[in-house]
Amino acid sequence: MKELDYIYEVYRERSFSAAAKKLFVSQPALSVAVKKAEEELGITIFNRSLKPLGLTDEGKIYINSLEKIRSVEKGLKERLSDISDLKIGNITVGGENFISSFIIPEILIMFSKEYSGITVDLVESNSADLFSKLSAETVDLLLAHEFDSNLYLSTELFKEQVILAVPESLPVNERLKSFALSVQDIKNGRHKNFPAPGLSEFKDENFLLLKPGNDMAKRAAALCFEAGFSPKVKIRLDQLITSYFLACSGMGISFVSDIIVKKAGTSGCVYYTVDGESAFRTMSVGFKKSRYMSRAVSAFIKTAVNVYKTR
Repeated sequence: MKELDYIYEVYRERSFSAAAKKLFVSQPALSVAVKKAEEELGITIFNRSLKPLGLTDEGKIYINSLEKIRSVEKGLKERLSDISDLKIGNITVGGENFISSFIIPEILIMFSKEYSGITVDLVESNSADLFSKLSAETVDLLLAHEFDSNLYLSTELFKEQVILAVPESLPVNERLKSFALSVQDIKNGRHKNFPAPGLSEFKDENFLLLKPGNDMAKRAAALCFEAGFSPKVKIRLDQLITSYFLACSGMGISFVSDIIVKKAGTSGCVYYTVDGESAFRTMSVGFKKSRYMSRAVSAFIKTAVNVYKTR
């Protein structure tokens, strides 16, 4: 099975050199092993002319089948580990960078205290990629927003509110000061049910938006559309926390979660609430419906609920 692991790691990393580092083998040895497997199969799995490395049509079929094999193997291991009364086991949890930094750690601390023999692998990416991984069963659980109830079972953890983080140096703050909120206001919950200025008040300002594939990117686009303008995008970013810190440094306006401000609130910004359905979202932990739910996965979900049930 070593060759299968080698091939899959190259596929995941899109690079022989990066995969070799992860596997703790030399790049030449990895290349030889993959080439040998391709020759035995009579196909070429990887299109080596692409940067990053891509799959051939035969490679796509091979990887799809390989993921099914890995899923069956993982299911078997989960069933066997359940016999051990949660003394050993492994689960893989996914989350966007902001979630992995500010939401998951509290769960991990409580979970590791009660289930010290269960190892947790954390996968960080954008929401679109993470849902793809959850569907492919390379991730067991996902902390995210808006789970498709036809495909996933999800459990609500808490509600979030999207707010604007506006550099305090911008002149627009002067005319909107009756709507302005501070970090302490957000931490105290004063922003809930607080009046919002029209989002169009900021239509001439520069925005820091996330790249497509992120939940906040979709919400920002919907909120601006409802307000009747297309935002002036200064820069598009991968991570919500990065856009927040850049806003606080004066680079532009960012749509952020009130959770970020509560947990990482820093100086440099004034905050405003936003009207619209897209300004409210639910953080949930989700699991693919069609797969076996191990006791370790069930225990992680229960731990997550217990951590956030009073928030």
